[in-house]
This record gives sequence, structure tokens and C-alpha cells, in this order.
Amino acid sequence: MSAKNATTYRFGVFEFDSQTAELRKNGIKLKLQDQPSQVLLKLLQCSGELVTREELRSILWPRDTFVDFENGLNTAVKRLRDALGESADAPVFIETMARRGYRFIAPVSTREKTIEASLSPDESGQRIIPSPSTFASYKILRWRLVLLVALAILIALISGKVLFRSPRSPRVLGFIQLTHDGQFKGYLPLASDGSRIYFNETLPDQRTLISQVPVKGGEARPLPIDLERPRMLDLSRDGSDLLVGTGDERHLSLWIQPVTGGSARRVGTIVAIDARFGADGTSIIYTDINGHDVYSATLDGSSPRKLFTVGGFPNSFQFSPDGRLVRFTLFDFALDKMTIMEASPDGAGLREVHPGAWGRWTSDARFFIFQTRHAHRLDLWALPEQKRFLRQKGVEPPVQLTAGPMDFFRPLPSKDGKQIFAVGKSNQAEVIRYDAHTGQFVPYFSGISAEGLAFSRDGQWVTFASYPDGALWRCRVDGTERLQLTFAPLQVLLPRWSPDGKQIAFTASVADTDREWGIYLISSNGGTPQPILPGRESQTDVNWFPDGNAVVFASAHEANQQIYTFDLRTKSVSSLPGSNGLFSPRVSPDGRYVVALTSARPFRLMLFDTSTEKWAEVPGSGYGYPSWSQDGKYVYFREAEYFGGGNPSRILRVQVSDRRVENVVEEKNVGRMTTGTIVPWLGLAPDDSPLFARDIGTQEIYALDVDLP
Repeated sequence: MSAKNATTYRFGVFEFDSQTAELRKNGIKLKLQDQPSQVLLKLLQCSGELVTREELRSILWPRDTFVDFENGLNTAVKRLRDALGESADAPVFIETMARRGYRFIAPVSTREKTIEASLSPDESGQRIIPSPSTFASYKILRWRLVLLVALAILIALISGKVLFRSPRSPRVLGFIQLTHDGQFKGYLPLASDGSRIYFNETLPDQRTLISQVPVKGGEARPLPIDLERPRMLDLSRDGSDLLVGTGDERHLSLWIQPVTGGSARRVGTIVAIDARFGADGTSIIYTDINGHDVYSATLDGSSPRKLFTVGGFPNSFQFSPDGRLVRFTLFDFALDKMTIMEASPDGAGLREVHPGAWGRWTSDARFFIFQTRHAHRLDLWALPEQKRFLRQKGVEPPVQLTAGPMDFFRPLPSKDGKQIFAVGKSNQAEVIRYDAHTGQFVPYFSGISAEGLAFSRDGQWVTFASYPDGALWRCRVDGTERLQLTFAPLQVLLPRWSPDGKQIAFTASVADTDREWGIYLISSNGGTPQPILPGRESQTDVNWFPDGNAVVFASAHEANQQIYTFDLRTKSVSSLPGSNGLFSPRVSPDGRYVVALTSARPFRLMLFDTSTEKWAEVPGSGYGYPSWSQDGKYVYFREAEYFGGGNPSRILRVQVSDRRVENVVEEKNVGRMTTGTIVPWLGLAPDDSPLFARDIGTQEIYALDVDLP
């Protein structure tokens, strides 16, 4: 006998066996013909790499030089995509590389298995007969193997462990919608006492509620809480108390509210950005308002103790069931990157666990369920945690549980481990305009789901990023002559017309997994996007100077955050004097000024005079999305701080000449939450009326039936 290896490939909810060529979805075998399965195997073997059309031709038709392989290959790929439930326009697994080939873009994990094969004849056609001495060697080896296996089984039985990993992977078996009220559930946590699920809701008038729904589903009911703008942050382990924050997203006063009603009690004088109950139930852990320091304190707010300091924004703390570890999400705003971090409860041993966010352990601590963003979606993953025999903790890769088209986020494993509760969201936006004459918000853009609208200098054309997939488009302002300019894997933000209308500059992420951003140029009539600088330098917020010969942009790296200019004629880069620690630059229509925001929060607005090369601070704070009026006399902005997915309260504008700030509109009157890829988008129409992307998708709580072997 001889042995050979076969590989099982896992991606999303699919498995593909390289020996049997069987494709399974959630364990159910799918029908897949021979040629599509050969294409799939080659793509999986070269995951993340380009597989040329010529390579695939040599696999499918190795000897036939007369076959119409172009149509044949296209048909094979289409049948494969049909089996995977995707399209070429919105690829989840297989990306088309125009005129070159294909690339498998989803995360892939593998499992090897050994297959015994019979002895084969030699080249002369005679069967190979082992000698007596060889038989003796086989016999000795066989008995040794039997003894080793018996010993291994004995050890496994004594220790109560399973020798071999279960062949089943974690998977979702079905979905049950629990709420049906249509309200915004936000990005704050879910909590459960085993019979009810507690969650936050934001109403159209921006009022916040803490609501509950039975774990089996039903009518969502608000809790009677006598606190202004309450936000549930956590539920105590015995299910008796809620940890509640009140105030704005950056300055939360903390309260302990009994679930059964009654008065809430203040947690000392602590003001925090985020907080959770400690592992022992007698303390809290929280992020200080500077956004980087993590503390613990008692439930009455006394004895605060600093645990550690990190770069970025630490939030969503979770303790392991045995209380020996705390994990949290580290959000790097500049890079739009989220990472799961881990430490001991006293702050020691801080380390990175995995890219992703907002995770929870199952009650038996065998899995850590978390969310991550990929291909413009939020999906749930299961990270194995259990120490297995002859394996070390943390070496097993995570398994994807959901794969769209709906976003799932804020996972909460049920007490019995049979379900995962999560918020399910369908993404769609409606562009609306605020009409100052009528005081009304009105639909603006022909029903197109979009953000980042920017207009040509003559006001006849508009470019935008479709929402949520982030493709770049241009069309006339009435929606006609629409042309798609970019395709996956680029996700575009904040496009800008050149002054002559011939080019569009934009920010885009090339690889959705690491969220590095770059600046690109493309012809307004279509073509191939070209990066303005080599490499991946995390460049963002590109804007044109009015002569069209240069652009300004920001570096997103926290260690080197500043404003740069790029001369399109000489291809030279230079930093704007005194711009360290600034981002989000915008050039005035006459080119005299550049406004930017401080990276330190709360954001402050800074004004750069290009003639004197001096910066001046505009009074006030909490600025976001600065935009110049057409005449250059005003800078419009959103009064904003974005933590926990909360919405801002109003749109303001500052007059450049005297720095006077005026109120434009209360955003709570929009009627629904506003939205955007990173934060809710704000823009200006050619007549300077504010534009918004209003969220018209759905957000409800679901129970996902899961098999976690």
C-alpha cells in the first residue's frame, strides 16, 4: 500500500474536497460539473494569486487545440459562480482580472487527509512483490503502529480529550428574525439574561431607548429608565443590573440601573467613552475620555487604577468565562482598521489576537465569536479557543459563519451555545437635500444609493461612490449618462472633479482586509485608475487646487499624520508647513486657504493661509466633514464626535472673514439615521444646500441557529 494526501478547502460556508471534487454548502452537497470543479480547485490552490486564462485552458483542454476555449472557460466560470451564489459584478469569492484571468479573494483554510492507495504495476506491467524481509519489516512497523495508536487512545480516554479534531466545522443552520419594529439598532452591544435580549435603539428624532425582546422573538418593549439619552453598555453576569452611559459619545457618565426598575445610581464621578462590568462583578473597566487609557474602578467609582495605554481607541471589553483574560476592539480611526486585542485583567501581556471587532466568548469558552469586514460586508466568524490534544491554543484558524448578503454584527452567543444573537442589516442609502426655503429634507438623486457626491465646476456633472459597494460612477446631475468607472476590489471614498472636468481624483482601499487607503486619478470618461504615488502610503482626503496642477491630501498613519501637496507636473511631494497632526484637508475655491481637522479629539478646525503659510484655529470643537461654499466665504461642517455609531446633532457653518459660527439645520429632523462607509457622509449641492445619505436599509435582531462542534 502507498499513501497520498487529499485536501479539503474551506471558504465561507463552503467546503471543497480535492479528491472527490465535491462542493458542499453548510454540509449539503451541491451539483457541480467537472470543468467548474477543476477551475475551483486551481483557484483554491492559488488563493489570492492570479490564475491566467492560459493556465486554466491547459487544465481543461490539455490536448485539444481546436476548442473554443474562451467561451468554454467563460461558461465554466459562470456555472461555478452560480453554484457559489455570486455574480461577476459583485464578487465574493472569484474576482475577474480583466483580459488576464481570475483570482480567488475570500479567506481559505485547508485540512489535509491521508488516503491509502493500492500497489500499482511497474512500468513493465508486472506487479511489485515485496521480499520476505520486506514483509517482516512491514509486520514490525505494523505492530509498532498498533501499539502507538492503542497508547494514544488510552491517553485520550484517561484525559477525557478527543484525539482527533472533529471533522465538522462551526456553521450556521438557520436564521430567525426576532424583532420587526424597523428602528435603528446601532452599533452598541446586545446583552441577554437567558430569557430576554436587551439592546439599544435610536428613534428618528434621535431619542435613544434601551429595549428588550424575548429570546424567542416578539414585540420589542422599551425599559422605563429615568435617564436622559441612555445607552446600555453591559449587563451584569447575574442579569440584575445594566451598566448605562448617558451624555454624548465621548463623555459618558456611568450609571447602574436595576433591570426591574427603580432609581439608577451613579458610578462616582467617572466620565468615559466606553465601559463594561469587570470579571468579578464588583468593578468596571472603562476607556478614559482621552481615548487611549484603560482603567478599572469599583462599582461606586472609587479606587481608579490605570491598566494600560494603547494607540487608537480601545472599546467593547469582554472577559473570558473564567475571568483570566479580557479582550477588546482597538479601532484605528485614521486607517479605519479594527483589531481584537487581549490582556490579563491587570493589563499585563497585551497582545494582538486577530483582525476583527466586537467579539464574545461562548459560555463554555470553546469559541470566540466576532465580526469582521470584508468585501464591503460585515460577517461573523468563530475562532476556536479550546485546547485540543497535541495542539496549542490559538493555532486553529477562524471559521466564517455568515457570507452575506445581509450584514451581521454585534454577536452575542446564547447561554446554551445553540444560537448566536446578532443585529442583521440590509444596506441601502437615499441621498436627500435640505431645502432652506421650505425647511424640509427632500429626495435628491433619482433613488440612487450613493454617498460622496461631488460636482463638476459647471454644475452639470456629478461623481459619486455607490453605497455600500463603493464603486465610482459619474453621470449628469439628472442621473442620465451614467458610467461606472471602477470595479472591485477598489472601494472608493470622496471623489473630486478636476477643475477642467477631465479627471476625477479619489481615495480608495485596494485590499479590504487591511483597509490601507491610497489616492488615484482616473479619466472622467473611463479607463484604468492610476495611483498618484507608488506603494501603499495610507493617503486620504484628496482635493484639487483650483489651477488643476496640484492636489492636497493627508497621510493616515498616526505616527506621521500631516498634510501633503502633490505637483502633477513634476510628480513631487511636499508637506504643508506646520501640518503635523492634521487631516481632512479642503482647499478653498480661490486656492488661498486650506482647512483641516486636528487628529486629537475633539476635532478642531484649523485654517491655513497659503500666502503667509500660517495656521489659525477656528473657535469651537467637534468639527467633522468640512466643506467649502461655492463662493469660498463659508466652511460648512458637522458638529460631531463618532464613537459607538451615534449621530451628530446639527450642521453648522463658519464665516471665514470673522470666524462667526451659524446654525444651518438640526440633523435629527432628517427622519432617519444618516449613514456612510466610515461615518455618516455630509456634502454640499451646487447651491450650497446640505446633502446627506439617509439610511433606508433595515436593522433587526436575529437568532442564528449554529452548530459549534
